[in-house]
Amino acid sequence: MNNRDGYINWITRIITIIVALSFTLPAHAQESDTQSRPTAKENLTKFWNGVVNAYDFIYALLNDCDSTYVEPHKYNMALTPTYSYNYEHYRFSSSNGNQSMSISPDGRNLLGLYICWGLFSVGWSFDLQNSQPQTDFKMSLYSARVGVDFFYRESNNGYKIRSLSGFKESDGTPLLNYNNNFDGIKVKQTGVNVYYIFNKKFSYPAAYSQTTQQRRNAGSFILGMNYNKQEFELDHTALDTKIQEQLSPELMFNKACYQDLSINFGYSYNWVFAKNFLANISLTPAIGYKNTSFKIHDSKELLSSINFDFITRASIIYNNGKYYVGTSLVSNTYAYNKDRLSIINGFGIIKVICGFNFWRMK
Repeated sequence: MNNRDGYINWITRIITIIVALSFTLPAHAQESDTQSRPTAKENLTKFWNGVVNAYDFIYALLNDCDSTYVEPHKYNMALTPTYSYNYEHYRFSSSNGNQSMSISPDGRNLLGLYICWGLFSVGWSFDLQNSQPQTDFKMSLYSARVGVDFFYRESNNGYKIRSLSGFKESDGTPLLNYNNNFDGIKVKQTGVNVYYIFNKKFSYPAAYSQTTQQRRNAGSFILGMNYNKQEFELDHTALDTKIQEQLSPELMFNKACYQDLSINFGYSYNWVFAKNFLANISLTPAIGYKNTSFKIHDSKELLSSINFDFITRASIIYNNGKYYVGTSLVSNTYAYNKDRLSIINGFGIIKVICGFNFWRMK
């Protein structure tokens, strides 16, 4: 065989290999692509597994605690019927202190139901005593280290004037004889509270959501941030005529709305005074920036200031891990002081709970 025939043979072999690959590679590529491309069901399963893994990671991170002091939760869900007694109080004062008026409704009795799944709980309470039922909605996230509360409250009847200052009878004596019923006020409150627990030996949920159990005495500093929005609508024509005739211009606003963004720092302590029994007290002063708008007749005024507020919580709980019963108190005090007007208002909830955990974790 000469060199020419050898070259021809090599070229023929190369062409044959190229042609063969041209037919086989697409087939292999198509087969490989078919095998590697996941189905819609596989994609959905993968996504759901990712969600579950992410939740488990966050759950473990937020529930990092010292198991010698805090017994972790053993159930996925909890159901909690509640009875609540709500009280509120408002004091409006003119800047010069010549007049003030304190208004509050009778205490309200509410029945509610809360359901908890993992870190989250949601509940709604109803006041069915009044002709216009009052509502109290709350949604929370409780973990060993971080907590979040969202709430919405609305009330618009049953208010009474509890005290007056700076109003007089025609003979100059203090005004005592007047109609104290006042249905000319409507109040809405929306708020978000976020807090962080520093000590992993301490369990805030053990006192207020029963998702863990405190086994030994412990306390912790608490750092929090609160956003609170309150709206008041007042109809002065609903006041007694004697009060209307003397009402100072500072108190003749039709609508007030103030938004408060504050940072609070305080201390909370859990006292385990008997097996499965727990008592808690939490005190958290707050300092914040408050933005307020007033509507007086057809004009609107915007004001802002730095203010101090105070949040108090207390509870006594019995929890054997499966069933729990107890009572708690939450009290908020808000103060606004400016050149023309001063508003001090407080909200409090006394709650009695009884519930049970179910769907035990694996």
